Amino acid sequence: MCPFCLSRASLVPVFAFGENDLFNQVANPRGSWLRDVQQKIQKMVAFAPVLFYGRGIFQYTFGMLPHRKPVNVVVGTPIPVSKVENPTPEQLDDLHSTYIEKLKQLFEDNKAKYDVQSRQS
Repeated sequence: MCPFCLSRASLVPVFAFGENDLFNQVANPRGSWLRDVQQKIQKMVAFAPVLFYGRGIFQYTFGMLPHRKPVNVVVGTPIPVSKVENPTPEQLDDLHSTYIEKLKQLFEDNKAKYDVQSRQS
């Protein structure tokens, strides 16, 4: 048996500040033809395609490369996970809730350092 199969993996919350600044999204306000096309495609394939752009190789106005913006990755405290052969939905929901809570806490603890404002949904 491989040595990795016996190890217990932890679930580690990780958040990257600045990812949203790497690319621009083509504007698609409600009522636009682009939004209508995206919604029709979403009904067919269960997700809406996103049109995005970044910078070019030799110019910075348009291209497929990401913009030169900082991305700061913060890593949280590992969440120990016990091996369960057949986890119940409640056990999975509990672990998921713990992960989301730790991820939110990681964001809140670091947002001031990276000058980010919370977005209320």
